[in-house]
Amino acid sequence: MTIEIQISEVVEIVTLSLLVTTIATIIAGIIACITSVIVYLKDFRLKKQFITVINALMSTPPVVMGLLVYLILSRKGPLGSLELLFTPTAMIIAQTMLLIPMAMSLILDALDKFGDDIFLTCKILQVRKTQTIKIFLREIRNHLITVIIAIFGRGISEVGAVMLVGGNIRGSTRVMTTYISLSTSMGNFDESLIMAGILLTISFLCTFMIKRLKIDD
Repeated sequence: MTIEIQISEVVEIVTLSLLVTTIATIIAGIIACITSVIVYLKDFRLKKQFITVINALMSTPPVVMGLLVYLILSRKGPLGSLELLFTPTAMIIAQTMLLIPMAMSLILDALDKFGDDIFLTCKILQVRKTQTIKIFLREIRNHLITVIIAIFGRGISEVGAVMLVGGNIRGSTRVMTTYISLSTSMGNFDESLIMAGILLTISFLCTFMIKRLKIDD
């Protein structure tokens, strides 16, 4: 009976981890894709400084981003009335904010390499601006897939931000990384190693898929 409970808890934790990170990855990916192409195509004041800030935010410590989201969602924060703190939604928000700069930085890097040729072709063909954005996204789609997989791998292995805004509540907001942290602190190394093995497997799959896509390119 004990084993069945443990297995069901592991399944629950892994499922929540995948759900939270998948939703955060999709939201961050969509925002980053559209914003990056618009930033690349438009010339505006302080554009270089804006890109520098995005690149700097890419290395933001997760716990700092978690603290920011915590302050926003806390009772005294601007969104405190929504009562989202210590819920999976808060964890999704924290991961999304953490992943957007990383995704934008990687996409802008790809646009710097391939964007000039695409832009020149669109200019020659006199393509409208809205169509130009669609063409850019289509032409760098393989790179976008690589970016999505990369930020998913970052999100699934994140612990600081989700611990802070999720609270690591059993049956509600406990994910793989927070489970490993808690189990290790309690001396349950066997359980920690099992969960770590699952997390490593997912991370290796993400890495394998990225390398496979680069080979196909």
